Parts: sequence; C-alpha cells; structure tokens
Amino acid sequence: MLDITGVAGVEAHNVDRLRTARGALIIANHPTLLDVVMIQSRMDRCPCVVKHEQIRNPFLFGVVRAAGFIRNDDNPENLIVQARHHLAAGANIMVFPEGTRTPPKCKLGKLQRGAANIAIETQADLIPVVVHCNHDTLKKGVPWYRIPPSKIQFRLEVDPPILFNDIHDPGLPRAKQSRALTRFIKEYILSRLKHDFAGNRT
Repeated sequence: MLDITGVAGVEAHNVDRLRTARGALIIANHPTLLDVVMIQSRMDRCPCVVKHEQIRNPFLFGVVRAAGFIRNDDNPENLIVQARHHLAAGANIMVFPEGTRTPPKCKLGKLQRGAANIAIETQADLIPVVVHCNHDTLKKGVPWYRIPPSKIQFRLEVDPPILFNDIHDPGLPRAKQSRALTRFIKEYILSRLKHDFAGNRT
C-alpha cells in the first residue's frame, strides 16, 4: 500500500533470511512506527516483545493480543518462559533493543538489556535487521501527520545470523554477560548505520 499510494518506498534486502529463520531472535533498530509492520510482513511466525503501553492502548490491544505479542513489563521469569516456548516451537521473536523508537536526530537510542537477557537465557542465535529511513517522520516525538519535504524511503537490510556461542562469554558473571552482549548489539547496529542514507542524523 505504501508503494502503490506513493506515500513511501520500501526496499528490502536478503529477506529470505527471515523467511527461513527458525527459533531465532530478530533484533532491529527502531526508527519509525512502521518498522514492526515492514519486518513482520516478511515472516509467518514471529511474536514481538512490546512495552506495556501497547497492551493498554485501546486501539492496539486487540491486535497485540491476537498476534501473541509478549509484554516486556511482566514478571521477568514469565517473559523468559514465553520466549522459550515460542522459540522451541520454531517461531522467531522480534526485539527492538532500544525498547522504544529512536529519538529524532539520533541513529540509535539507549539500549535496554531485554534482548541480551532473552538471548542469554534461551541461547538463541541473532538475526540483525537494520532499518534505514531518509526522514525523521514517524520517529519518537514527531507528529505522524508532519509531512516530510520529499518522499519517505525505507531500506531494510537483513544480515546473516550471528551465532550465540560466537558472542557469548559464559565465564563472565551473569550481569556482565548481559552488559557485554548489549554493548555488542549496540556497536554492531551503529557500525551498520555508519552509511545510513538519512544524512541528517548523528
């Protein structure tokens, strides 16, 4: 619909990596409101970890429940139990490590440790998806009705899977494991955004 109506253009590269993935964590940066739609449209079974505001939103509540999304403010043990259940069944889980949309004029917001904690507890491999957008439209704090000066262009790049055992050091204390993995995810995504075609971001 975005392409047909001319509202935005969407390029997607290496999406077969999503279609063939089983039992993986899909991690992505989160620049706009449409990221989850564009990524999940490429997969059959992929519940998303969402913040509690989405569960309580009267407009989104039914959709979020029907899709089997996982709330991230619940009991942490329950979150891990749900994640293990979905991954063991062959489904993937999508996590935005920022926990919310990227602030305007930034390439990446502050990362939460939820993605790292799920990975450590389930030992699931990671599939990074890097989302590029040429405008700040639909970013956090930007009104959805603000019209950009030119057509919105999205580019999704699905990178090769990252094996959990290649990036995890079981010899570290549990808290340091989480910090180290979160730092790895942050540095990885930022390295892939160095040549982001939205040149106005820092």
